[in-house]
Amino acid sequence: MSFIKQITTSWDDGHPLDFRIADLLEKYNLKGTFYIPRTNTQNIVMVEDDILSLSRRFEIGGHTLNHVNLRKCSSTQLRDEIKGSYDWLAELTGRSPSSFCPPFGKYTKEALEVIYQSGFKTVRTTVLLSPHTTLPVMDTTMQLYNHSAYTYTKHLFIRNRWSDLKLWLGSGATADTFKLVNYYLDYIEKYGGCFHLWGHSWEIEKFGLWNQLEALFSLMAKRELFSYVENKDIKG
Repeated sequence: MSFIKQITTSWDDGHPLDFRIADLLEKYNLKGTFYIPRTNTQNIVMVEDDILSLSRRFEIGGHTLNHVNLRKCSSTQLRDEIKGSYDWLAELTGRSPSSFCPPFGKYTKEALEVIYQSGFKTVRTTVLLSPHTTLPVMDTTMQLYNHSAYTYTKHLFIRNRWSDLKLWLGSGATADTFKLVNYYLDYIEKYGGCFHLWGHSWEIEKFGLWNQLEALFSLMAKRELFSYVENKDIKG
């Protein structure tokens, strides 16, 4: 039986250091989606000319206009932030954006409705340790961040992700990033699915993870049986 085997990456917040990730993605012939807000009070966001330049190389996804928590928005604010993000990116890049990532991974049922009504097709969450292809709401497999085993356990437990918890326990409940990447890639190679690595360039810089990122990219690039896709091109 033939299974779809995919590898994708995504990068949040639109920090200028995203260009360093973009260069590494191209070095290893990998694909990625960059989720960019227009403004962000917590971090620097690249200028519009740079967003346009990046859009010629990789998919740009919506991340609200002002990097807000959608759970704290009124109905009017939801429309302004989400539809505003869609319209802004469409005008800036000349392309209709397809993918959307709620900041902080926070959203509501109403927010999802507004996301789809605005024109976005898929939504990327921050749920971890999923090797499955989940559409149109996309979970992820790994974050470029050194989480502890306790964090992974708590993350899956509070979300009632029992099958994902059982699968992770099969790795020996390891928190070793490289062991986990190989574990999930091996699983997907056997059963199909999507390996999704995501993160923040500013966080990679803060914790000195650039060498780890490049080593992971090298590891991911050697899987000949996989398709390398942007978030918008993930197939179920």
